Amino acid sequence: MDGTEGSRRPTDATVDVWVRETTAAAGVPEAAAASAAVLDVHERERWVRLTDRRDAAAYLLLHALARREIGRIVGRPPESLRFDRTCPDCGRQHGAPRLLDDPGLHLSLSRTRDVVALALSRSGPVGVDVEVVDAVAFGGYGDVALHSDERAHGTGELTDVTTWVRKEAALKALGLGLRVDPTTFVTPAPGIPTDIVAGMPSVTVVDLDVPRAYAAAVALESGRGALAVRAH
Repeated sequence: MDGTEGSRRPTDATVDVWVRETTAAAGVPEAAAASAAVLDVHERERWVRLTDRRDAAAYLLLHALARREIGRIVGRPPESLRFDRTCPDCGRQHGAPRLLDDPGLHLSLSRTRDVVALALSRSGPVGVDVEVVDAVAFGGYGDVALHSDERAHGTGELTDVTTWVRKEAALKALGLGLRVDPTTFVTPAPGIPTDIVAGMPSVTVVDLDVPRAYAAAVALESGRGALAVRAH
C-alpha cells in the first residue's frame, strides 16, 4: 500500500480507505440495531431484502461505517447525511452513492460477505473494489475479463483476482462501473496514471492490504500528482 495513516509525505492526491471484516459484528444484536438506526429509508429497505445473514451483516456494517466516518469528517450526525444514488440507466435509487451534503467528498463502497471496503477522497472521484480470490476461479475468466493482449501474452505475476479488482476500481472511479467491458483495456499498473477509456480522464490504481483469500484495489482520477493511500 502506498502511504499509511499518519504519513506526512507531501502529496497532491490522497485517498482514505477502511477495510473491515464482518465476522466480529455479525452476531451482536445490539451492534446491529445501533448500526441500522443511522441508515436512511433506501438503505434500510435494501438491507431487509437481503435474505442471506452474511450479506445483510456486510451491507449493514459497510453503510453504517460510511455514514459514521463521513459524518465525522463533515461534522454532521451520520443519520442526517443525504445521498443521491440515481442509476444512470434506469433512474432508480440503486446506483453508486453521491454525498449531497458535501459534493467535494467523493466515496466508493465495496463488499463481499466477509470483508467490506470504504474509500473517501477530496482529491477527485474514487473507486474501490474487494473480491474473494475464488470468485474469479472459473473457466473462461479470461474471455470476460482480460484484454486480447493479456490473453495472448499473459499478465505476468498478476493473479486473476488482482486484474479484476484493479479494473473494477478504475471503472468505478470514472463513474462507469461494468457498463464498460473490462476486456477493452489492459489492467492498469499500480501507481501509474493510465488511460483506460477514450475521451475520459486517466486513473491511478493502488493495491490494498486485505485479509488472505481476498484482493482489493482503489483508484482515483489522475492528474493531481502522486497518489497516497491512508489506511484506517
